[in-house]
Amino acid sequence: MSNKFYVHIVESPSPDELLDGITEGKALCSFLDIAKIPYSYNLAVDLNHFNIAMGDRIWESINKFQVWPILHLSTHGGQDGIQLTNQRDTGDFLAWSYLATYLRSIQDGLMGGIGVCMSCCGGAHGTQMARVIPSNLIPFSWIVGTSTVVDVPDIALAYSIFYRQFHSGVSGQPLIEAMRAGSGITDFGIWNGELIQAEHQNIHKILEQIHQHYPTASNPT
Repeated sequence: MSNKFYVHIVESPSPDELLDGITEGKALCSFLDIAKIPYSYNLAVDLNHFNIAMGDRIWESINKFQVWPILHLSTHGGQDGIQLTNQRDTGDFLAWSYLATYLRSIQDGLMGGIGVCMSCCGGAHGTQMARVIPSNLIPFSWIVGTSTVVDVPDIALAYSIFYRQFHSGVSGQPLIEAMRAGSGITDFGIWNGELIQAEHQNIHKILEQIHQHYPTASNPT
C-alpha cells in the first residue's frame, strides 16, 4: 500500500433514506472491508452526534489506526452547506462556514494535511471554506466533490473507485478521471486548499486596490 490513511465516515441520511436502509456511507464500509482499507463509521443524525463524530471519535480513531484520516461526509448538500438528518424536514443547513470550524480544529490538531471527500449533491461548494484571507484559517489540505445533483448509487460507486485507486497509489487528475469514467458524474473535481486561498487573497487585494483608486462616489445631485 503506497498511501496510508483511514477513512473517517460521518453519515447523515434523510429520514426516508434511513427508514429504507439507503445509507451510502454504510455501503462504503463493505467495500472498504474488501479492499482492506481501515475506516471508522459514524452515524450522526443531529448536531449533538455530529459534534461527537467530528470531535472525540476522530481522535480516538487516529490513535487506533496511527494514520491520518480522510474525512468522508455522506450527507445531503448544496450551495448553502450540508444537511443533517433532523434538518431535512425543517430545510435548515449546517452552513459551510460552520463546517469549516470543525475542519479547522482537526486540521490544526494534525498540523495540516486533512483531505475531505464530500459525498453529497453540490459538494464542490465546500471549496468556499478555503476562501479566507489568513492562510492559517484554511480548513483542509484538499477537497473532492461535484457541483451537480447526483444519485446515491452513482456517488457511492465514484467514491469506491476513489478509495481503491488512491489506496493503490493513483493521485491527481488520473484519480478524478477514474471517478468520472466509472460513475458517469463528469464534473468531479479535486481542489487544493492553499491554491483556493491564494486565488481568493489575490482577488481580495485587487478589489482593495480598485476601491482605493475608485472610492464609492457620493449620490449624484
